[in-house]
Order: sequence, then C-alpha cells, then structure tokens
Amino acid sequence: MTIELATKTTKHKSLGFYTTAEASRIAQVSLTTVNAWKRNGIIIPSVKWIDETNKEHLGHTFEVVVYLRLIRMLRQKGVTLHNSVIVVKRLKDRFGYPGKKWANASIFTDGQEVFVYDKNDPFKTTDVTKKHQRVAEEILGDDFIKLRDRADALLVPIMFMENVEIDPSIQNGLPIIRDTKILTSMVHYLVNQNYSSADIQDMYPFIPLSKILGAEEYEVFLDRASLN
Repeated sequence: MTIELATKTTKHKSLGFYTTAEASRIAQVSLTTVNAWKRNGIIIPSVKWIDETNKEHLGHTFEVVVYLRLIRMLRQKGVTLHNSVIVVKRLKDRFGYPGKKWANASIFTDGQEVFVYDKNDPFKTTDVTKKHQRVAEEILGDDFIKLRDRADALLVPIMFMENVEIDPSIQNGLPIIRDTKILTSMVHYLVNQNYSSADIQDMYPFIPLSKILGAEEYEVFLDRASLN
C-alpha cells in the first residue's frame, strides 16, 4: 500500500526533495523504520532531482515527509501501522495536499478502527457513537488546527516554530531559519566546527541571535529524535 504523491517519478519543482535519511530525520522516524516502510511499499521515492553535474537523484517529496511524521504520531497513539496508512490515504483522498484543508479533519480511533471526518460536515457529531454510546475518541485535533497557518505544522514542533520553518519551495524543503534561506543544518555544522553563536551571527548579521540559537536547538532536537 503506497502513499506517495505520484506513482510516476516526477521532476523536482516545488515539491521539495529529501533523501531517505533527510526524510527520516525531519519526520522524526528512525532510518531503520523508514527503510522497513520502503521495503513494505508504504512509501516509494518518486521525485527526481538533477544536480549541477547532470546526475539524477531519486528522493521523497514534502508531502511524503508529512505522511511519515503523521504515521509516526498515529503509531505513538497506539494506532496499528495498517490503520495509520489507511488514515493517511483517507486524508489525502478527502483533503488533498497537506495544508489548510487538513485543519478541518477529525480523526477518531477505537484501537481497531479509524474514522476520518470533515469538521464542516453538518452530520458529524462530536464523537463516534454506536447505539448512543461513545466508542471512539478524537486524536491529534490540536496538531491539525495549526495547519491553518502553517503547512509544516506537523513537522516543526511548536517550541521551534518561531525560529524554524520548512517550505518545499526554498532550499529543496530542508529546514531553514524562519524568514531566511539559511539552513538550520548550516548553523549546526558551524557549531560542530567550534564556532560560537556570536561568531555565526557575525557571518549572518541580518539574523537575530535568538533565531540562531533556536536553529541550533532544533537541530540538536532532531539529533536526539533520530536515536529513538
């Protein structure tokens, strides 16, 4: 069961481009798990990027990185892998590309079944009932509301949103310092080369120190998340 945006390989435009390792890290899913999902056909590389030497590379889109993150979030809520993929497919079919429309989605689970509703549906109740008894609880509601404002809301934890953003049309969709085109990974690289935050700000005087520090905190967070 695949959840890739396209069944045919597409040229990289503004879809974002992520290697499997980059997709794994940003989605906060271990590389071992992502590779297993690839083997099982849950995801497939389908976006093509041609570098300056005219060499072709296959990778994943921004959309699929969001799907990876969502599956991980659902699994953490106790939803089976099979049902997590079903949720993603239903969201994709009903609400399209991850973004503002997804803020209207409601996901319910009873551990055995999953239900995806549109909050604007006049026939939707506040919960799922059977014979007038509640049988399922809504999950991930607050996470989806944030999608009204940011398409990367499922990828960037709320504590980093002020300083970090992910836009598939900028830097191939890799994390950047918000309102700039500077990769957060560049800050992380410089810190690992023993540059101080003050040194880094001297290199990028147009970036507030708070954002440089926030970018490094985000990268450290991803390093730790990749170990889980």
